Amino acid sequence: MTRSFPPAKNCVRGVLAALLFALVLAPAATFAAEAAAEPDEFAVPQVSDPLEPLNRVILKFNDGFYSYVLRPVARGYERATPPPVQHGLTNFFDNLRFPIRFVGDVLAGRPRRAAQETEKFLINTTAGLAGLVNVSDSVPALKNVPPGGLGTAFAAWGLGHGPYLVLPITGPSSVRDGVGLVGDVWLIPTNWAAFEHIHGYRWWWRTGIQTLDVVQGAPAWLKNYDDFKQAAVDPYIAVRNGYLQYRDAAVKK
Repeated sequence: MTRSFPPAKNCVRGVLAALLFALVLAPAATFAAEAAAEPDEFAVPQVSDPLEPLNRVILKFNDGFYSYVLRPVARGYERATPPPVQHGLTNFFDNLRFPIRFVGDVLAGRPRRAAQETEKFLINTTAGLAGLVNVSDSVPALKNVPPGGLGTAFAAWGLGHGPYLVLPITGPSSVRDGVGLVGDVWLIPTNWAAFEHIHGYRWWWRTGIQTLDVVQGAPAWLKNYDDFKQAAVDPYIAVRNGYLQYRDAAVKK
């Protein structure tokens, strides 16, 4: 018999899935720090931005969400969770995203990098206690493997950014990377519906794991966001240029 969820539960799952989509995979979590630290290494990118008025409204909404919803949650998590546990959870969820990097590298035609990602996953999952310890960092050949994803694969195929987008909660993106991001979300094992057929694994387990994934990444994300925002005269232009610079550099690695 097919199991269904009441409408209220579906709403909860939808909201939490949106948060996962927004923060766990958002490239803004890393582009902000890199672009702010080394602004002269990249030329100002050119991109189509026909939706700028709407994008600015969404950016303002996102800023309010970060300040009044995400920030209190992140502060509570930092106060309640010892730093070693925070570090271990970051490693665990990064290891769990192996399918995103592997599939992205395969589709981009980078078999050597896909093999490196596989080796990292196997080492960290076994010797690293299910990924809690990033043992692969001690292996020189595996320490700085550039991460892949569907958006990076699309770029390797020669697809341009397309129009620039600011997505609700997620933040900066483009048509190309937005499509890739949707695919990336469904490559995360915690989103696989197949797990719901495992005895004892219920929707609240999956929701709880997804929520923890979002929360553990929030403090670092907010720090990068704040540092980048404070250095900008026009946050919209700065975030747009920083995002595109970061993505273009990531594709070239």
